[in-house]
Amino acid sequence: MAATLSPIIGVLLILLPLASSSSYIKLPLGGKVHPEGHFYVTMNVGVPAKPYFLGIDTGSNLTWLECQHRICKNCKGRHQPYHPKKPHNFVKRGDPLCCQLLKDLPGHNKRPCARKGSGQCRYKIQYFDGKSSEGVVARDMVTVHTASLHQDTLREQIDFGCGYNQQPWKSSVIDGILGLGMGRVGFVAQLKAHKMITKDIIGHCLSIDGGGYLFVGDYNLPTSITWAPMRKHQHHYYTPGPGKLSIEGKHIGTDKLEVVFDSGATYTYLPDQTYNRLLAEVKTTVSKSLSKVQDALLPVCWKGSKPIRSIKEIKGKFKPLSLEFDNKAVMHIPPENYLVHTSHGNVCLGILNGSRFPEGQMMRIGGVKLADIVRFLKLLHHACLQ
Repeated sequence: MAATLSPIIGVLLILLPLASSSSYIKLPLGGKVHPEGHFYVTMNVGVPAKPYFLGIDTGSNLTWLECQHRICKNCKGRHQPYHPKKPHNFVKRGDPLCCQLLKDLPGHNKRPCARKGSGQCRYKIQYFDGKSSEGVVARDMVTVHTASLHQDTLREQIDFGCGYNQQPWKSSVIDGILGLGMGRVGFVAQLKAHKMITKDIIGHCLSIDGGGYLFVGDYNLPTSITWAPMRKHQHHYYTPGPGKLSIEGKHIGTDKLEVVFDSGATYTYLPDQTYNRLLAEVKTTVSKSLSKVQDALLPVCWKGSKPIRSIKEIKGKFKPLSLEFDNKAVMHIPPENYLVHTSHGNVCLGILNGSRFPEGQMMRIGGVKLADIVRFLKLLHHACLQ
């Protein structure tokens, strides 16, 4: 089971309404925002099965793991790279899944789809933070030990990326990415295609203390939920549309921001002007008992008169944030959801300037804000995966 959760847990839900079902898959999560920078599931791949840690990522479509396919550049995950044992483990270029993959991945969708061909289906993913994964698509048995009441083990053939070239990639707690995005090659879409689930519901609960769980399918949901209409972003992100950011009820600027949810991002990123305005407001409202300090982890940090042991000690010294959507649904963001506690006994702002990245003019909500959100935010997406 996952680590013990805090009493109030935040959950991000993406609901695609389908036929009624009571089936769901519940997976314990490891990791935390700091220092790991990832929340991950454990998946056993191949025959015989070997364990791998895959970071959950609602901003990615293709699941991939580090792979020893001829070579493996910059493979620095927790486990030894996956090694395909048979040539038929690889998906061919003419496979319908390969064609769909090219449509789903940014940068690939303008390339012609090869309806024929025996060569291997290749991919390259460029991530928001500049990292990339390159490889071929494999098909192998995936086994997951779940926390569901309905089934202890999920076992099915799944298509995933065999990533043999990751750039730049440092030593990491994870071996790859679990793609939970809205594309048709995503993990959830494949579970539905295999009739493992009939309702495309994705949810995860993340704790600032580490651990949590991911569920897929018709899970027993809480009754008090705030609804926000969900629409599909051009790159298959989950987005409730534009939102307005406030601090203690005061709007940060006059412009609305395009908001996307990306559990694969450790922190939250804002456009340049909005970030600077928020930073000025936070500096003005923070308690005078804290002072600015340099910390190697993040650019904006504070210290107390003695080392801070946890965010809970100082959360009352910061003001809450909120994000209001067009349908008046409000995501409340208390200080413990946007602050990060460091190993030096300081607290830092877990919101960064995203202007140096591609797509930097949107608000990208990462793992920090998704942890322990006081109100549940349920996001309804009105199209079904076919």
